[in-house]
Amino acid sequence: MTIHTYTDLPLVDRAAFELACARHGFAPIHFEVSGETDPNDPAHGELVVVRRGAWAQAYRIDERGQWLRQFETDLNSRFFRLAPHA
Repeated sequence: MTIHTYTDLPLVDRAAFELACARHGFAPIHFEVSGETDPNDPAHGELVVVRRGAWAQAYRIDERGQWLRQFETDLNSRFFRLAPHA
């Protein structure tokens, strides 16, 4: 699977991503989503990389959608909130 934007995610993951964004006051367009091969374990998986501004987080893709729960945990902890301008 090649991921260039969030619309390249599998339909179920895309819907869950959109819902997680909406629950936290974001739209999917607020994030850059891409896929990469795990440099530490290229034989076993791909990563979804989510970026917003200077912040980025990589999540391992699995069949159970664990990466989406981890993404929502990061949203809950305000990881992707941008710092106010000085």
